[in-house]
Amino acid sequence: MSVSRTFRWVALAAVAFVLAGPVSAQRTREQITAEQLMGLLRDKGLEGTVNERGNVIVTATNNKIVFFVSGQTLQAYFGLRGTSANVNVINEWNKTKRFGRAYIDADGDPCVELDYDLEGGVTDESVKVWFDTVTAVVRAFRTHVSK
Repeated sequence: MSVSRTFRWVALAAVAFVLAGPVSAQRTREQITAEQLMGLLRDKGLEGTVNERGNVIVTATNNKIVFFVSGQTLQAYFGLRGTSANVNVINEWNKTKRFGRAYIDADGDPCVELDYDLEGGVTDESVKVWFDTVTAVVRAFRTHVSK
C-alpha cells in the first residue's frame, strides 16, 4: 500500500472517530420522570411546578403549558378560553401545520397537543429541542385561534 493511500485511510479514520465521538458520548434515555423533566426545563431557563398528578406545569412566553409525563412518552398540552375559535379554525390549523394536533375540547375551548416518544432512546438535547418546538407551536396556535 502506498504512503498516500495509507495517509488517506488514517485521515478518514480520524475524521470518523472525531465525528462519532460526541454522538456516542451523549447519554440517552428511554424514560423520564417529572423531576428529570423539570431539570431539563431549568437548563432551558424555564421554571415550572409538579402538580399532585405528577404533571409538569410551565409558563413559557406568557402561556401556561402542561406536560403530561408517562414513562416513555411526553405530551405537551395548551388550551385557551374565551376565543371565538370554531371547528373551521381548528381544521385550518390541522390542515396547514405539521406539528401540534388541535381540537375543540368538551367546554368548547381550542387546545393543541404535541407528543414526544422516548422509546429507543433520546438525548437530553433532543428533549430540549422539543421544548423549543412546543413553545413555538403554542405561540403560533395562540395567534391562529385569536384572529
